[in-house]
Amino acid sequence: MTGTGRGALTWTLLLTLCVVGGLSAERSTRLVQGTDELRVAYWPADEAQAKIAVQAGTLAITRLKHTLGLELDQRIYIDLCHTNKEFDERTAQKNDPWVHGRAFPRQNRVVVKAIGPVRIGKLVAHEILHILLQRKFDETGARAPRWLHEGLAKYATGDLPREERQLLGQAATDGKLLHIKELEAAFNGSPEQVSLAYAQSYTLVDFLASLEGQAGLSGFLEELGNVGEVDRALVRAYRMPISQLEREWLREIARIYLPQRSPHMLDNWVWIAIVVLFVAAVIARLARARVIRRRMQEQERIHQLTESEVLNTDYPEEEP
Repeated sequence: MTGTGRGALTWTLLLTLCVVGGLSAERSTRLVQGTDELRVAYWPADEAQAKIAVQAGTLAITRLKHTLGLELDQRIYIDLCHTNKEFDERTAQKNDPWVHGRAFPRQNRVVVKAIGPVRIGKLVAHEILHILLQRKFDETGARAPRWLHEGLAKYATGDLPREERQLLGQAATDGKLLHIKELEAAFNGSPEQVSLAYAQSYTLVDFLASLEGQAGLSGFLEELGNVGEVDRALVRAYRMPISQLEREWLREIARIYLPQRSPHMLDNWVWIAIVVLFVAAVIARLARARVIRRRMQEQERIHQLTESEVLNTDYPEEEP
């Protein structure tokens, strides 16, 4: 090999090493983006999910601060992990595979897995809720029921998915909506009850927030901290008996979600309507046929009587 050839090879090897080294450095460097209230640290490969996490987290903070009547004076930090191993390391514990997020309220920190652009936003909002709710509890000493935790977590993401809206409509149609005192136990019930408990928890939080107006749920949480009982706190915060509050809440569920019940149920009602109309048409057709048959029988009877009268009439004989 000539000197020129050896020089070219050397430069090629050096360039390759620089490129590989640069790529390795890029992969090993975590990036950060966010706002004054939120920072997300992530690997370059997860940049798209990091952007979604910032948007969803900012929306959740804005909505929950208003709802809880809470000021956020410290920034929330989010670690977006690329692997299960990294998630375990950053949470300092061995997590079950189905655990995708952990909130550390004392550190104002959330650790989540990069589980994909479809689900990462809701996961971030859910974990931020735990931080803000714990901060509210620190102020009031309240201990929230599970329906408040789960309802607020859903409320922070904005709205219910279509399948849960249909579930609420179906339960309202079937008379199977849960009462407030049934929600806690339903979280440990059958899969259908658990799904309904989650959906109804959102509607209850949304309903209570609408009753309180600009103050959101802060009045209820403060009363919960003062008296330590959910029923008494609801009565004191919203100034109505539990039975009335619950009745208005369930009526609101029916009003909003009945039109959105399951398409299968709608299909059933359509088929029932078709069958009813078909049976009614058959009955009407048979009735018309009976009327026509009776008319024909009556006309035949009249015709026979007429012929009989003609045959039995005595005509005078003609003279020859």
